[in-house]
Amino acid sequence: MQIPRCVRDIASLISSRGGRTFVVGGAVIDLIRGETPKDWDLEVFGLSIEKLFQSVEHLPVKVCDKSFGVLKLEIDGIEMDVSIPRRENSIGSGHRDFQVSFDPNMSTRDAAMRRDFTMNSVAFDIERDQLIDPFGGIEDLEKGILRMTSRDTFIEDPLRALRAMQLLARKARVVEPETIEVIRKMSFDALPKERVMAEWVKLLLKAERPSIGLEFLRECGWIVHFPELLDFAEWSGWEMEENKPFRSQFDEGCPQNPEWHPEGNVWIHTMLVVDAAAKVRDQIPEEWKLAFMFAALLHDVAKPITTVLPRCTAHGHEANGEELTKRFLSRMTADKKLTSNVVSLVVDHLKPFALSKEAKPAAWKRLHRRVRLDVLGWLSRADWSGRPDRDPIVPTEKGKPVEHLPSSMCWKWHDELGIEPIQPVVTGKDLIAIGARPGPIFRVALDAALEAQMDDPGLDKHALLRVATEHLGQCCPVTTGERT
Repeated sequence: MQIPRCVRDIASLISSRGGRTFVVGGAVIDLIRGETPKDWDLEVFGLSIEKLFQSVEHLPVKVCDKSFGVLKLEIDGIEMDVSIPRRENSIGSGHRDFQVSFDPNMSTRDAAMRRDFTMNSVAFDIERDQLIDPFGGIEDLEKGILRMTSRDTFIEDPLRALRAMQLLARKARVVEPETIEVIRKMSFDALPKERVMAEWVKLLLKAERPSIGLEFLRECGWIVHFPELLDFAEWSGWEMEENKPFRSQFDEGCPQNPEWHPEGNVWIHTMLVVDAAAKVRDQIPEEWKLAFMFAALLHDVAKPITTVLPRCTAHGHEANGEELTKRFLSRMTADKKLTSNVVSLVVDHLKPFALSKEAKPAAWKRLHRRVRLDVLGWLSRADWSGRPDRDPIVPTEKGKPVEHLPSSMCWKWHDELGIEPIQPVVTGKDLIAIGARPGPIFRVALDAALEAQMDDPGLDKHALLRVATEHLGQCCPVTTGERT
C-alpha cells in the first residue's frame, strides 16, 4: 500500500503513545485499486479521546470536534480525518438521532460493523501493513457488489440509501438484493439538506456514469422523494392518451418526438445527457461544474408538464423549467448562486440551437448577459449527445465526424465577449443626474438604453441617454432635459 510519509508519521506518533492507527473507509478502496486517495480517514484504537487530542495538539489541526471524537489535520497538502471508535445507539428515526459513546478498546470487527457497506468495512493496519476484512468486503469489491455490512446498523441511517446511489455509480456494479429491499423500506424524512446534497455532489462530480446511480433511485423506489425526476419516468399525461401501441414504445415515461429523439422518452434522453456531461465536465470551470451537472440533469425538467400528444411537442419547457429547478434544488441546498446558475442554464439551454441560425450579434450579447456562454456551449453539446450514437468530446454521429454549430458558436462568442456580462453604458445614476425622478419606469428606460446599446455598438452615451429619456416620457418627467 502506497501510504504517504506524513500519514505514516502520524501512525508512528500515535503508536509511541500506545495507540494503533488504521486507514478506513473509501481510502482503503482507493488503495486496493492502486489509486491515490484524496481524503484519508484514520481510526485510532487504544487511546482515549483526551490522549489522542494531546498526541497531535502540536500539529496543524483544522477542526476539532470532541463531541464526535474527530479532528481534521492537513499536512503537506494531505487532509486527514482522525477519530476513535464509537458506538452509536439510535434514539429516533432521523439521521442525527444517535447517542454517541467512545470506546477506544472496541474490537476492529465491532468498529467495522457500524460501516454502511462491506467494501467500506475493510481497514488497513498501517503499523503491520495488513488488511483487516471481517465482512468479506474485498471479495465484494472485486465482484462490484454493494452489500450492507449489518442490517441492524444499516437501517438506523436512511442517508445510506443515497450513499448507495452514488457508490454504485462510482465503485460497484450491482446492489445486493437484500440491501435493496431494506433501502425500499427506509424513510427519507428528517434527512438534513446538506447531507443529501453531499451525496448528490459525489454522484454528479465523481461518477463516470451518473445515470447508474439515477437508475438505482428508480429501482429502489427512492425516486419518489424527487418528484421532478419521477415525472420523467412515470408520466401522468398518459391518462389523456388511449393509443396503447404508441404508448408502449416509450416504456411508460414522458414521450418525445421520435424524429428528434429516436433514443426514447425523456428519462432515457436525460440519462444519456447526464453521462455525456460527465465526460466533458473537466472542461468546465471549477466554480460552474456542479451547476453544469445539475443543469444536464434538469434541462428538460418541464417536459412532463408541457408535452402535448399526439405529436409529443413540449413548447415552452425551457422557461417552465425555472420553478421546477428551484423546487428540486431547494430540498438540498439554500445556495442562491448555485441555484441561479443552474436556472440560467436550464432556461436558455435551447438558445444556442436557435441563435446558430444566422442570429445577429445583439442576440448573442443578450444571451451573454444571462448565462456564461462557454458553459452553455458544453451543455448544448451534451444535450445534442443525448443519443447512443453521438459523442460529446469530438462530435461524431454513428462514428463519423460532424459539426455541432450551436456549441461552436457559444465558444466563439465567449472568446469575443469574455466572462463578465456586458455592462450598460447608461445607469440609474445617469438618469438621476439629468433630473429624472426614480421609480418603476426607470427599469423600462434602462432596458431600452441597453437594448439600443446591444443593437448598435456605435451609439455613444449621449445617444443612449436620449433613448432612455424617450422611454421615461410623461410617467417620469425629466426636469433638465436640455442637459442630455
